[in-house]
Amino acid sequence: MKITPEELYNAYREKVERYICSHVRNEHDRADIVQQVFLNAISALESYDPERAAVSTWLYAITRNTVIDYYRSLEKTPISADDDELRELFSSSEEKPLSEETLEALADALEQLPERERKIIVFRFYRGYSAKETAEKVGISYANVRFLQYAALKKLRKLLEKTGLFE
Repeated sequence: MKITPEELYNAYREKVERYICSHVRNEHDRADIVQQVFLNAISALESYDPERAAVSTWLYAITRNTVIDYYRSLEKTPISADDDELRELFSSSEEKPLSEETLEALADALEQLPERERKIIVFRFYRGYSAKETAEKVGISYANVRFLQYAALKKLRKLLEKTGLFE
C-alpha cells in the first residue's frame, strides 16, 4: 500500500516536530528542518519500499539525517579573526569534518545556554553576522554582545570539556 504525501504529513508531522524539538533549540530553525524533512521524504516517496522498513522507521531515518545535516552546516560557518576562543575550541574541525558524536555534544551544549547567549552564538558563528549586526538583531549594545559572546564561549568550552571530546 502506497502512502500519499498528505497522509504522510498528517500522520507523522507531530512526531517529526517532537523529535526535532528535542534536538534543535532554535524555533525558526526547527520549522525549517520540519519542512526539509517532509520535502526530503516526499521527494523519496517513490523509492520507499514497505518490504524494507515501516514508514515510521523510514521517516525517522530521514528526520535524523536532516538534523545531522543541520548541525554539519554549523561547522561551515565562517569564523572571524577575533573569535580565537572558538577557533581554538574547534581547531581539529579545520583539518577534518566534525564527527556525529562531536556535533551531538555541541548541540547539547548549545541547548544548555541561556536563550540570549545561544542566539548570539548562532548569529555570530552559524549565520556569520558581525558583532554589530548581532547587536541590532538581538536588540542589545555591541559591548553587551561581545561580553555575552565571551561568556557563552566560556560556558560552551566547559560543557564540551565535560564530554571528554575537547580538552
